Formats: sequence, C-alpha cells, structure tokens
Amino acid sequence: MFVHVIEIICICAFALSAVISEVNKGKDIISILVLGWVTALGGGTVRDVILSTEQVFWIQYPSYFWAALISSLVGFFIAPQLRKLKAEKLILVLDAIGISIFSILVTKKMIHQDYAAYVAITMGTITAVFGGVVRDIIVNRPTMFNNTEFYATPVIIGCSLFVALSRLGLNSDLNTIICIAFIIIFRLYIVVSKKSFPKYLLLR
Repeated sequence: MFVHVIEIICICAFALSAVISEVNKGKDIISILVLGWVTALGGGTVRDVILSTEQVFWIQYPSYFWAALISSLVGFFIAPQLRKLKAEKLILVLDAIGISIFSILVTKKMIHQDYAAYVAITMGTITAVFGGVVRDIIVNRPTMFNNTEFYATPVIIGCSLFVALSRLGLNSDLNTIICIAFIIIFRLYIVVSKKSFPKYLLLR
C-alpha cells in the first residue's frame, strides 16, 4: 500500500511537471490532459509492453490512470498562477522526484522478481525517462537525445548503485532511500551547475 501511494505521488509529479512546462498559451484543455497523461504513464506503459505483461499497469490498477488525469486537470487551472511565480524550479524538482522514485522502485521490483541486473536497470531507466522524452517532444523542447545534458545519467547510475548495494546485502528499504536521494541530488546538481558531457564523449 505504501509503495502504491508513493507511485501515485510520482505520477502526479510527472503530470504536473508536464503541464507546467507547457509555455504555449492558448492550448485547449484536452491537449493539456493528454500531455500530462502521456508524460506520467508513458514510461511505465513502454516497460510493460517490453516485458509482455498481461495488462498494462494503469489498466490493471485504474487509480494510476485517474491520478494522471486529475493531476493534469489541476495543473491546467493552476498553471497561470505558477507561471507568475516563475515555477521553473518547481518543474525541475518535480521531475527529479519523479524520475528518482520511479526508477528505483521499478529496479527494486525487477530485482525481487529475479530479473537480471541489466534488465532491472534498463526497465528502471525506461520507466523514469521515457515519459519526459515524450513530454519534451510534444512541447517542442530539446530532448535528452538532442542535447548534451546529463538527464538519464543520474538514473542509470542510481539504478546501478541499487543493484550493487543489493548484491552486497544492504537492507532493501535503506538501499531504496539512499539511491532515490542520490538521483535527486545528482540531478539537481547537474541542473544548477549546468553540467554536460565533455567533448571527448560527444559524437564527432
């Protein structure tokens, strides 16, 4: 139950970050609802399709669907006020919270289901990152695939750290907290310090 509540919070954070990041005034409410919904649920949907699960998670558990939709609706009405408050920092914090918790919870679940480490890390990363990529495409912003920002890097390292600490026998709950905090701090540090990949790691 606790994990379910945390996942709902993450979905709300993702949906709100998507709606707040839409700077084009005049977009209709349906477009905004779709934007928030796709951002919040897109990564998990892709994960379930890849793993060939019997039902996509938001079909099996409708609370996820409604959390994404309601959060997007709330975001639609409060976005003007948040823009006045210059809520860019809030978007970054919400996004960091969402990608950190989602990625680690999924990685943890995969490890407990005896999936190989590379599968757990990959699924954790896809779940956390894919929705944000779709969001950026829809709102016509540069995605992680066409800039040099460390967007997925904190997630990949954090998920890898979780697997490593699990193999060393660290308490699962403590491991979860450590790795979630690591990704949040790492992600926010990258944003604040404006870090990007060095030139020797860029395609020439």
